[in-house]
Amino acid sequence: MKKSTKVKIGVGVIVAASTATAVIASGKLIEKARHVSNRCKVKRFVSDKFDGSESLLAIVDKLSDDDLDNIMSILDKIKSGKKRVSVYGDSIKDTTEDLKDKLMDFVDKVI
Repeated sequence: MKKSTKVKIGVGVIVAASTATAVIASGKLIEKARHVSNRCKVKRFVSDKFDGSESLLAIVDKLSDDDLDNIMSILDKIKSGKKRVSVYGDSIKDTTEDLKDKLMDFVDKVI
């Protein structure tokens, strides 16, 4: 085999290895950034809802990344439930007003 072919194969292997390393490293960096973001969101939630309780903020600092992921999933479920309740609330309000109007029309007809 020619020397130039060996060099090309060597360079190709190096490029492939460095690309694989970069992909793995970027995945870990993205995961770490997500955990840092989740920790900041939980701290903001504690500050807003619990008036910045220092003891709760200290607990948030000690939580593991898995615990923070669980808290974020709970908060997401609460938000989606809150949205569903608001949709049902609007529907009930509209239905109640329609029923009130029908009852008033019925009373007017009877009288």
